[in-house]
Amino acid sequence: MKSILVPIDFSPYSLSAAKTAASLVTKSEGRIHLLHLLPEVPVNWDSLPVAKQQDYPMLEGKLVEAKIKLERFSRQPFFKNCDVIFHVQGGVAFEQINLFAKKNKMDVIVMGAHGDGESEFRFVGSTAQRVVRAASIPVLSVKKNHNPGPIKKIMFASDFNPEVKPAMTSVKNLASVLGANIDLAYINTPGHFLDDNTVEARMQKFVVKQGRVKYHTVIQNSNAREEGILECAEKRKADVIAIVTHLRTHKPSYLISTAETVLLHSKVPVLSYVSDGAK
Repeated sequence: MKSILVPIDFSPYSLSAAKTAASLVTKSEGRIHLLHLLPEVPVNWDSLPVAKQQDYPMLEGKLVEAKIKLERFSRQPFFKNCDVIFHVQGGVAFEQINLFAKKNKMDVIVMGAHGDGESEFRFVGSTAQRVVRAASIPVLSVKKNHNPGPIKKIMFASDFNPEVKPAMTSVKNLASVLGANIDLAYINTPGHFLDDNTVEARMQKFVVKQGRVKYHTVIQNSNAREEGILECAEKRKADVIAIVTHLRTHKPSYLISTAETVLLHSKVPVLSYVSDGAK
């Protein structure tokens, strides 16, 4: 949590993301990086000779205008006690967000569940969906009306197979920094049903005995996994839902994963991790 990337398009969603990042960074004493993308500006703009840049005065003007606007945004009252720097660059948003995060070794991306001009009722093809699918680091997605407060409970919804242990370690570290507790939630569905003893044995392997973080194990019965996760989060009054999504190699892009469905319908922020399924 030392380096938090917040994509900013000046929509209500990105405003909520910025407020959320500010509330997180005060706990971790880290730095917030605000990133605004201009799709009409070439990705290699900064490497072009000044004389070449001057051939495109309209693009130069848009860059200057965006930097002024983002600099003003960085002086929002909720950033008062935060270390904030901002970046404006060219390129397609979802591509450049993940490239920036990887190149600059960000720890987490905090972003709006939708972007400027995107419908909140449509998720397929959105910038958030594309970032979540390809990110090499955790992504915390928030809704536009999210009012960040203390995070006291993180619900980690999983099948608790070995490949999700790195994500669990990250959730545990986050909970430790925030002073939060963790609910380990398993959703039993008719098509993937396990008896309680088997599930409890799986979950207990993820409980870390040392440290101040407290764990609770929850088994929720539901007709569908996504529905069960949302019901469990509401019942347990979770402040954040953490979930692992898997690489979607060779799968149609229009198919929505469990994590994406939860994000579309969740009232609380969703922290997603990408797993390649390796043991």
